[in-house]
Amino acid sequence: MTEPTIVTVLCVSPVIEDHRRLENIFSHSNWRLCRAESGSEAVSRLIEEPAPVIIAESELPDRSWRSLLDVSTTLSTPPPRMIVASRLADDMLWQQVLEHGGYNVLQKPFDSREVFWVVRHAWLDWRSEWERVAGTRTAERAMAARA
Repeated sequence: MTEPTIVTVLCVSPVIEDHRRLENIFSHSNWRLCRAESGSEAVSRLIEEPAPVIIAESELPDRSWRSLLDVSTTLSTPPPRMIVASRLADDMLWQQVLEHGGYNVLQKPFDSREVFWVVRHAWLDWRSEWERVAGTRTAERAMAARA
């Protein structure tokens, strides 16, 4: 029997209630929540420990979610899946997120079913890319060993 996979999700928000709500939702899963209250703190955390999924408040105190997305894509391969959270999660924000390479948008206050669905699919998408990248690297090493 295999051990369940622990999914690390980084929540980037200056709103303490966001962290509390996600901790409560995640307490019923094998997901681990890491916290950051600013974009700068998030970057430091991602350098220390990459996370496959990031939930970032749409309004951060020190940088935009777009800037955080840009930086996070340079820190790991494959890059994390960025989910933007906002009380005003409308079609315009959703379109901006997708156009800039983000994964999805979550409406606040967080609904547990929606959070589970969006985070699960973001992680599955990330894992699928990770498996492709790992498979490509393995094939490249095998070919190099034969040469």
